[in-house]
Amino acid sequence: MDDIDKEQSDKREKSSSPLSKLIKRIWYVSLAVGAAATMLQAKFPFKEMFWIISISSLILAFSCAVMLFKKDFALVERILYSIATIVLLFMTPHWLDIPSYLTNDSRVVEGVPTEFEYRSPYKAGSYLHVKVQNEELNLPTSVPESHSDRWFVIHYLPNSKFIMDYKILTKQETQEKLKKQ
Repeated sequence: MDDIDKEQSDKREKSSSPLSKLIKRIWYVSLAVGAAATMLQAKFPFKEMFWIISISSLILAFSCAVMLFKKDFALVERILYSIATIVLLFMTPHWLDIPSYLTNDSRVVEGVPTEFEYRSPYKAGSYLHVKVQNEELNLPTSVPESHSDRWFVIHYLPNSKFIMDYKILTKQETQEKLKKQ
């Protein structure tokens, strides 16, 4: 019986090492920061939000990788943290767009929206959902409904559909663009 008790106390001591606790805290903090930034990106539409989401995702993945290879964590912990990290990385693909962001390789879509709808899924704020050339995007600001028939030029990142920049042309510019087509 003493051998079993000793093994269990050794396991408790292993998983409670200071480095293991630090890694878990880093994982939880990056999870919280990434989730909060993802929910608030419509309310606070600035480009730094892209970096907050991307870096927290990368830190989350790195800390999970450390947990996988460090013997201090139990198999169940490794599996749970890995599954949670993988799910979160697929839900927020901003980290995939880091090369595109750094090389200014954004995609551009132009045209008059075929869909123009205000949505508010969370209390974090509303956003404008538009569909231009079969590409569905969420503009992070409210645009007057009277602009729904105008020409939009939207620069966005390919994986996350993060809006880098957009421009709404005037009625005259829109009419000129439509005549050229």
